[in-house]
Amino acid sequence: MAGELTIRPARPDDRLAVERICAQTWDWGDYVPEVWDDWLTDERGVLLVGELGATGERVVALSKITFHSPDQVWLQGMRVDPGYRRRGIAGRFLDYGIAHARKHGARVVRLGTGGHNTPVHNMVARAGMVRVGNYVLWIAEPLPDGSLPTFLTPDDAPRAQAFLKSSPLLAYTRVLYSFDWVWQELSAERVTHFLAAGQVVAQFSPAGGLAALALIRFDPDDETLWVGFADGHPPAVTVLAMAIRAHAAQVGAQKAWVMLPDVAWLRESFRAAGYDFGDWDGELWIFERWLAQNSEDDHDG
Repeated sequence: MAGELTIRPARPDDRLAVERICAQTWDWGDYVPEVWDDWLTDERGVLLVGELGATGERVVALSKITFHSPDQVWLQGMRVDPGYRRRGIAGRFLDYGIAHARKHGARVVRLGTGGHNTPVHNMVARAGMVRVGNYVLWIAEPLPDGSLPTFLTPDDAPRAQAFLKSSPLLAYTRVLYSFDWVWQELSAERVTHFLAAGQVVAQFSPAGGLAALALIRFDPDDETLWVGFADGHPPAVTVLAMAIRAHAAQVGAQKAWVMLPDVAWLRESFRAAGYDFGDWDGELWIFERWLAQNSEDDHDG
């Protein structure tokens, strides 16, 4: 029974139990064992496991809580041993994660799950979370010898901030961007960080104004170039998306990935630039819950 569940911080010696739990997540396996060591030492949050039994005889579940900023929490890696599902264990972990986030000063909690995962949709709804976006993964091959994008610098901050402040797409996505399967708010501080890191690219109009803007990040560990956000005039977005493919070739990326929201013109712009569904053609749904500090009267934001 879930009532016997003890949730505690994970330890290195929980690895074998976690590998057992994750062995049947998907046909190809699970990414959790690959990131286990990093998650154990991640100072931005806590990695949890659940022990079932009066003396904690068996680890049957795990979950990761991450503060990607001091007030925004991302929940991920929720796994329950197949033999112990339908006992309310996942719901207990979700409640724990929300309570932990509130206790440590977060104002919002988010997570992502597959669009087909109705049991999780129902569970997060019971916990007061609401769906704020549908996304699909599109992938493109690098484009050698293509025209490279223009990188904005910190000196371009005023016009980049102005562009994003007036972006209808950013408003539509609840001011969220994504890298590495994580969604968080694109604050002015984050934009400043991305400009300093050389991760903002743009396409200009003939008159010299910003016609399109995108956030990109190259992850050399998995050789993927992520597009975290893009907006602008549709033809300019297409040109910029193609230039990003050229940059992917320049840095040695194997693929360019983008999580596209449910916006027809944006998908058509990326399709025209050579992006399309990869091996996974499902939808990822993003849920969030806003937290009222020191109160149970949370709201939907």
